[in-house]
Amino acid sequence: MVKAASLFSQLLAHFPRMEFARLVVKHRAERAAKGFTCWTQFVAMLFCQMARADSLREICHGLSSCLGKLVHLGVGEAPNKSTLGYANKHRPAALYEDLFWTALERFRGQGALGARRHKLENANYRVVKRRKVPRRGNVLRDEIIRLTGVGAAEKCPYDLRRIVVWDERNQREIVLLTNHLEFGATMIAAIYKDRWQIELFFKALKQNRKIKTFVGTSENALRIQIWTALIALLLLKWLHHLSKAGWSLSNLAAMLRLNLFTYRDLIEWIHNPFGSPPIVPDGPEQLLFSFADSGQPNSVRG
Repeated sequence: MVKAASLFSQLLAHFPRMEFARLVVKHRAERAAKGFTCWTQFVAMLFCQMARADSLREICHGLSSCLGKLVHLGVGEAPNKSTLGYANKHRPAALYEDLFWTALERFRGQGALGARRHKLENANYRVVKRRKVPRRGNVLRDEIIRLTGVGAAEKCPYDLRRIVVWDERNQREIVLLTNHLEFGATMIAAIYKDRWQIELFFKALKQNRKIKTFVGTSENALRIQIWTALIALLLLKWLHHLSKAGWSLSNLAAMLRLNLFTYRDLIEWIHNPFGSPPIVPDGPEQLLFSFADSGQPNSVRG
């Protein structure tokens, strides 16, 4: 059956309009707005990421060329360049940051997002010394260890520090390994946490490959573009997690870009992207009517 909504529209359905409206009110994002809604702005900026548009002009022209299909996106008409540029400069980027974290929590809650995990073997080691851990905080163990695996004596002939911390958010233990023996365990855990967040941020941008050029010059516009890039990555990760087609994330991104306004069922498409949809939507069967003309029946479609 041909869907009555495009793939892009089905992606947008993962951002409930009522939830989005609450975030708009929270951040007062439509204060003094003159008809140009935050939803239209979000659709335009997400289109920028999904379609790899390199400028405000490409965003607006790309949406204008699909004008007849914009109603399924909740957009009345495509924005013009100046209106979108002004909104990106003045409307709070915090709205998009909040939208990202809200969507991420929802995906995690549904169990529909996350890498396919493989069990890894923690390295062989011997505990040389156990250090006292703080009474308060999330540090569970602080140990000085010596690696004992094959070749460890040659490759790592010095002691290491093994710190185990509790990740309250994900309800799991995290093991940190460092050669820094002086700092407190709590400080080392905090440093690793900050460093990991930075690593994740740049890894996401590199894999997504969506920000080749910036479509705005103000700090606020740049933040909006970065957060919508991460939202786009979130959607791609979700599709990649669900797909049975076995394709890479980069191929999925490229194929989705070419089919944003294709009318296919999204889940069927990610499982079988090269399958041909029906040419005609399912509907009532057409009937044949016969009319008498000089005694000869003619069949016509009604």
